[in-house]
Amino acid sequence: MSRAERLSHALLLLAGVSSLAAFAGPRWGHRIDRLAVIVAVDRSRSMERLPDAEARVARFEREAAGGMRDGDRLGRVVYGAGAATGQALHERAIPPSSTEVPIDRDGTDLAAAIDRSLSERPDDAPARIVLLGDGASNRGDALAAAARAVAAGVPIDVLPMSATARRELRVSSVRAPSRLDEREAFELRVVTFATERCEAEVRVSLDGAIAHRGRVTVEAGEGMLSLPQTAPGPGMHRYEVEVIPRDPTLDRVPEDNLGGSFVRVRGPASVLVLEGDPGASAPLSEALRQGGFRVVEGGTWGFPADLAALSSYDLLVLSDVPARALSTEQLEWIRTYVRDLGGGLWLMGGDRSLGPGGYARTPVEEVSPVSFDLRQERRRASLAEVISIDYSGSMTAVVGGYTKIRLANEAAARSALLLGQGDQLGVAHVDTSTTWTMPLGPVDNLEPVLRRIRAVGAGGGGIIVPTALADAYRALRAARTDLRHLLLFADGDDAEEMTGCALTVATAFRDGITTSVVSLGRGADTPELERLSREGHGRFYLVEDALRLPTVFAQETILATRAAIREEPFRALPSLPDAVTAGLDLASAPPLGGYVVTLPKPRGAVLLRAIDGDPLLASWSAGAGHAAVFTSDGKDRWGAGWLRWPGRARLWSSLARSLARQDDGRVRAEADATGAVLQVRATAVDADGRGDALRRLTARVALPDGSTRELPLDPAGAGTYAADLPITVRGAYAVAVRDEASGALVASTGALRTAAEEFRATDDPGLLARIASMTGGRVLRSGAEVFSARAAPRYGWTPLAPWLLRLGLLLGVASVLLRRLGLPGRWESGARASASGRPATPLRGAARVERTRGAPTPSGPRATSAVEALRARRREPAAATKRREREPAAPRRAVVPGDGASTLSALKAARRRR
Repeated sequence: MSRAERLSHALLLLAGVSSLAAFAGPRWGHRIDRLAVIVAVDRSRSMERLPDAEARVARFEREAAGGMRDGDRLGRVVYGAGAATGQALHERAIPPSSTEVPIDRDGTDLAAAIDRSLSERPDDAPARIVLLGDGASNRGDALAAAARAVAAGVPIDVLPMSATARRELRVSSVRAPSRLDEREAFELRVVTFATERCEAEVRVSLDGAIAHRGRVTVEAGEGMLSLPQTAPGPGMHRYEVEVIPRDPTLDRVPEDNLGGSFVRVRGPASVLVLEGDPGASAPLSEALRQGGFRVVEGGTWGFPADLAALSSYDLLVLSDVPARALSTEQLEWIRTYVRDLGGGLWLMGGDRSLGPGGYARTPVEEVSPVSFDLRQERRRASLAEVISIDYSGSMTAVVGGYTKIRLANEAAARSALLLGQGDQLGVAHVDTSTTWTMPLGPVDNLEPVLRRIRAVGAGGGGIIVPTALADAYRALRAARTDLRHLLLFADGDDAEEMTGCALTVATAFRDGITTSVVSLGRGADTPELERLSREGHGRFYLVEDALRLPTVFAQETILATRAAIREEPFRALPSLPDAVTAGLDLASAPPLGGYVVTLPKPRGAVLLRAIDGDPLLASWSAGAGHAAVFTSDGKDRWGAGWLRWPGRARLWSSLARSLARQDDGRVRAEADATGAVLQVRATAVDADGRGDALRRLTARVALPDGSTRELPLDPAGAGTYAADLPITVRGAYAVAVRDEASGALVASTGALRTAAEEFRATDDPGLLARIASMTGGRVLRSGAEVFSARAAPRYGWTPLAPWLLRLGLLLGVASVLLRRLGLPGRWESGARASASGRPATPLRGAARVERTRGAPTPSGPRATSAVEALRARRREPAAATKRREREPAAPRRAVVPGDGASTLSALKAARRRR
């Protein structure tokens, strides 16, 4: 084996060893003298008790930065109920990039702060964490997070910022029986905490109204106040207790003075009747009272303040209430109240209810047994409608997180969805000129058109009303439909050049075009806009809240079709047999004067019919609750004749009983939201009064923000079921418990999370000290100590694998090149000469080349130069060829079968002889 081959093999071996060593992950250790510190700052509401908290934090960070060395880094994490990075790690010479990050302040989660800080530590330097706060942790497991820091080798220093020395009075909780009988005496138990004995005023509210006032003495430390009460009427009621110290210095944080609780009073079902025309629902309310219901009446102003307050009623009746009188949030509450909390819903007809009231494509329609969308109504006249939208500069104002122009565009899009085959729609955006976003035409293939409508932004200037009217009327005069209508939307304080517009609108009416106007806000131009609607024989809408524009546009579009209301006398006809109408003598019922046209849903049960089979009374089950629609009214417009009919009261009472929520008396539910967790507990008994352990119960929880959560209840004892739900939002929580086997609602309750839980937690500097001791940290007194802890040497490790892989690759390439090209001749001859002790000559190198090629060494005199050796090398192939030509060919051996050699062996032998 030549020297080049031996060297090539050696290089290849070294390449393999280097590559294998790389996979072992070797590292090179070196001492590190830099430090990364992450400061976790408490931003929870409990820090509000420290008036100088912000200044102390800023001073601490300045002192810490003053102790940094070259290469040190400092960062910040902020925490409350969660944690987030407030400032990335930076060196002293690099300005910090600080951002204000939103954080939920209603809680303190030290575990989240530690975990977030651990995720921020770098790989190339040792790290420390510094916790700044009062230690009032009420979320997570701080000690478990500290154990994770120990495993990561990160010590945690702490700087307690205690506020326990401040004078304070707070309400910790309010306790009340979960279920009572009407007029039963009971006590509200109020748990308080005070830093000193004090005099205070106590206020007790029942369902939002003050029920009791008095003066009490609050003892120092934790104490309890007992407030005697008498149970109100049937239903679920909310008690709130506020304790206000007479000394204002004891009331630095007013949020922690309030607590509350829910109680369920057994008795008749409670009904909330809301009437769009105040006082007109008196006959309906009286009929329900005669049927044994507890009735509360009100107008649109009487809608409950939150979802939990709504859920305290077993049945909600909306009589001729337009959708625009309710907020978008309230419409969603109604859906949740029925579908998730098991409440009953009864919609009464009227010219401002159902479809004409703008309920089409709203959450209320989702739980209604009939549809208000009349696109498929066969008797409806065709309509051509133009919607002219003011998109001047004033439409850029933001309402509820949306610009006014975006809300108006969404309203126009919903109107388009309410029109059907044979109808035409045009959408024009107008400022100083008209832009046809959707030219007047059929309403098929709406998707691309709706995208264009929703994409329009605000223009400039104010809306030029004559331009809007002229362009819209020009398009409508060319339309060939049964009805033609203009809906003009303008800012009530930015409609320009309106002189002479009333005459233009009146002329259009004579040509068969009606005009309705929507004024956004009451402004200087509102009276003239209202005049335009009168001249155009349309309707006028004054909208103060832009969020209600979609329901207003939907209401106007349905009214413009003139198919939603049918006013002519008719008699109610029975349809499907049902317990609600069983035994009802409809033959004796007087005729009704009209009704709202609706379309029954596939699963809806139509119990009574009107003209042409239209629904008069329909009902169905919607989720956990029930809903019904009576498309005529219960007052003296269409139902005047029924007010004197004896069967009316019986029908109303029977219908209300079928809709109202009914709890199972053998199941009791309780909920407590005192801490950061909502605790739901249900107790079930069987017919013998013993614990029923065979139930499968699920709680549906409605949060204060309107969202819902489903919570399976796990067995926790004989007939006891419980579950916890982490919560962060303050407010009232409504809870409905459902039996999974039957699907029926069996119990309902509520819980009130009033003050921020931060103010209920007690400062715990001992927890911070335990964390520091557990992780090898320190209890600091100032920021100057942060970067001083460098006693233990630290080492950084640089991975060697990338370098070993590169070395192996280079050695492998060198091995291949050496194998292909060989060593230079001078290196080879020099190596041989060194081995023999004689000087190397070119002839020896040439002779070696000839021997490696298999040629004999020349027999003549030795060449004395490399040139002669090369000439001899060139002559040798020709001489070898001549010798082969002179030599006689050897005779070929014939292959004889059976001589023991295979044919293949014979062929190989013949080839070798050649």
